[in-house]
Amino acid sequence: MISKDQTRKFIFEFILFLFCLDYTKGCDQQIYAEIGCKPVYGEKGSTSCPIAYDCEHVFGRSPDKCYFNGKVYQPNERLSETDSKLNPCLAACFCDQREYDNVTITKFVCANVECPSFFKHLEGPCYYQYDKDLCCEVRKFCPEKKTAVHECVHDGKTYKDGQRFYVGDTLQCVCSPQFNGTISDRFCRKLSCKAELLYMDNIMSKSAPVYFETSGGCPIQWFNPKYEDGTAEVLNATGSNKLKCKYGNTELALGQKLIFNQQDDGDTYDLSCSCQVPPLVTCIKKRKFSS
Repeated sequence: MISKDQTRKFIFEFILFLFCLDYTKGCDQQIYAEIGCKPVYGEKGSTSCPIAYDCEHVFGRSPDKCYFNGKVYQPNERLSETDSKLNPCLAACFCDQREYDNVTITKFVCANVECPSFFKHLEGPCYYQYDKDLCCEVRKFCPEKKTAVHECVHDGKTYKDGQRFYVGDTLQCVCSPQFNGTISDRFCRKLSCKAELLYMDNIMSKSAPVYFETSGGCPIQWFNPKYEDGTAEVLNATGSNKLKCKYGNTELALGQKLIFNQQDDGDTYDLSCSCQVPPLVTCIKKRKFSS
């Protein structure tokens, strides 16, 4: 039989595991998590956010194959039905291999799903209803005048039965009569950046992801070292920290900035790029506010 002390120890370790799992949710490095990089923490036992990620096994992948969800796909092989369901807003994904600028590139190619609701706005009382696991609306619902429609309240806003709402940048939820205000996977689906399907050529070339306003969520674009020249700022002294970022073949120390030429949208946005969480350089665009 299991002793009371063993039971207490198991419960304590399980609670500690859940705490650490929950604590790292706000660490805003979704790209690294999606492609399977291993988090690197600071001081031993620290429960803070990772200070870097070990992606060497990712950079070491074969350039002649595609990778997704722990599986290896050969050129011209289609994404399995199981893996396709993980990204319902992409369709007909397959591993494509062709030459770009005399270089053979192997990556997934997918079609974007276009929902009818994209093209037709409904006037009240009609609205679209959704399923949390599907990309598009499941039906148009027009309740009769005397019909009571269930409503959900989240973050001070009210949603009708079947309507979508979002929690931060990563969760897509659907209102249902069972929703009691608690966010869970019964009502919500974690949104993916689709990094292994859309961005692996950028990641393998050590391009820099560009985020909007904060480094959370998914990139809005990428700076590719083949097309956008970046210059590392000159540091007065070389630090002893071994953590480095790479932009193509350019190596940057932790905290070191990467400078780009004036961007086409430079009058509207400020751009800052630096080595924040290796191995990739992080760029952030922020909207300029006129005084």
